[in-house]
Amino acid sequence: MLSRTADHLFWMARYMERAVQAQSACDAVKARQRASARGGVFGKKETEDVV
Repeated sequence: MLSRTADHLFWMARYMERAVQAQSACDAVKARQRASARGGVFGKKETEDVV
């Protein structure tokens, strides 16, 4: 019984770790999309100031 519970806890932790990694990858993609929609990494305001 204890061995089976430990096995289930191990795999649950592995699945949670994978879910966190997938979420952070999605967050990174969303951040890139928002940055490009604003006109790049610095945004429209900052690029206009440079020019």
